[in-house]
Amino acid sequence: MNLNQVIETTAEQTAFQSVASRLERIRTEMSSANNDADAAKMQQLIDKTRAGEVNIAFCGHFSAGKSTMINTLLGKALLPSNPIPTSANVVKIRGGEPAARVYTRNSGVLTFDPNTEMDALKKYAVDGDTVEWVEIAYPGTFLNEQASLLDTPGIDSTDAAHKIATESALHLADAVIYMMDYNHVQAEENFAFTKMLKDRGKPVYLVINMIDKHLDFELDFDSYKESVEDAFATWNIHPDGIYYTSLAEPDHPENQFEAFADKLKQLIAEPAALILQSVTDSAAHLTWDHQRFIRQGQSEQRDRLEAGLDVELDGVDARDRDQVVRALQAAEDKLADATGQVNAAREQFDKELTALLDNARLTYYTTNEAAERYLESRKPGFKVGLLFAGKKTEEEKAAREAALLADFRDKVETNLAFHFKELLTRIPQVYGIRDDAYHETVHALSIPITPEFLAAQIKGGAETREYVLNYCQDISKAIKSEYRRKGLELFEQVSRKLEERVQAEVNSLHTTVEALRAVAETHAALAALEQAERETGDRLRAILTKGE
Repeated sequence: MNLNQVIETTAEQTAFQSVASRLERIRTEMSSANNDADAAKMQQLIDKTRAGEVNIAFCGHFSAGKSTMINTLLGKALLPSNPIPTSANVVKIRGGEPAARVYTRNSGVLTFDPNTEMDALKKYAVDGDTVEWVEIAYPGTFLNEQASLLDTPGIDSTDAAHKIATESALHLADAVIYMMDYNHVQAEENFAFTKMLKDRGKPVYLVINMIDKHLDFELDFDSYKESVEDAFATWNIHPDGIYYTSLAEPDHPENQFEAFADKLKQLIAEPAALILQSVTDSAAHLTWDHQRFIRQGQSEQRDRLEAGLDVELDGVDARDRDQVVRALQAAEDKLADATGQVNAAREQFDKELTALLDNARLTYYTTNEAAERYLESRKPGFKVGLLFAGKKTEEEKAAREAALLADFRDKVETNLAFHFKELLTRIPQVYGIRDDAYHETVHALSIPITPEFLAAQIKGGAETREYVLNYCQDISKAIKSEYRRKGLELFEQVSRKLEERVQAEVNSLHTTVEALRAVAETHAALAALEQAERETGDRLRAILTKGE
């Protein structure tokens, strides 16, 4: 072995070890999840990778001639063929020292001498009931100890054990030879099976066998080959190679048996890249199987959760997560609005009442003049005239008081009382409340401005122009304060009515929100299950592809 070969071999061994290490981490996680079946399959891939073993699986219908083709390729009748039915389980043939083992379902491993006991061995090869698989090692063929051909049961078998055997072979196969009888190439089952293989990333080589059945006068052979390629392309199937063969007529001009045999030898001679790719693809397939295993393990929990979706919701499909989430958000928003509606109404009323009182002007120049004259008449020593001074003085005081009262009453009625009643009348209408008694109270409302009220606002101090203005402002503030007190008092009647209506709405919304929230939480729990399943698969695939 030269230096380049040593380097190349070392690099391959490093790559195999790296992949095997990743597979071991995945297998450990599968075992930890009690997924023994997929863990066992992963162990097979680990063993295969560490051994650097290349496996080529032969698949097809029972009548396609798989076993005869393998016997012909090997130059030795190691497999049962016509008139005996073909293999009913996987038969693995590899190179190396002569050996034969039959792995049975209940009796352990049986050993045979391939030189003297082949007839007995072949009987086991067609026994799909008690035998799991057969392994034959035989020297003198193009196979070596690390290369094997896998003969699988016919894909048209209805036996579940046969299908499992074929799946097992495909799991370990680095390349698949799919054989078809010349007359049954365009059977739908062929297209479906080969598409499945390609979708799983397997290199697939099609072998159209028994081309000696072709009648050239019906269709020239080139046209026949074109029709085959077109048929598979229609299914979006692009095989890695197509070979047309005849074992009955080796000299058939279109026979590509030798080219097919050379392709097999080439695959075996340069197996590293093929093995690494197929192992990675098979392992990826197992990660999806494991993800489904996790899902299956959560099926009871999922069923219980999904049973919680069998509820009636007003105008909402309980099984539609998006609908439920939107409806819950809308109901919660309505509940929040309803819960705060009374406070919001009170704040709005207070805001409008404050604005109304702030903007209501109750003192003008005439008011100030009347106030100045009124205050003057209330000063000690105020006197009018000489004759009958006492009577005239009292009459003047009363006149000045009446003038100020009239001025304020006019300004209050014009600039405040009318707008105040309009506001109090409008507020219930805003919230759809009808209360005739309330409206009567509002319209009958009268806040009197009395002489005592004017007198109560007088404060000691010098009679200056500023004092007069302050006195008028004090009267204005006192009047507005009384209107505020009365307005808030009346609004409480509206507030109580609004609270009664809101409480009924809140109770209904609480019921709706609780029902929607329970369904939304069920959807969230289901989503969490799906996320956990997805994250499990993604984590295993990250280990496989990135070593993470």
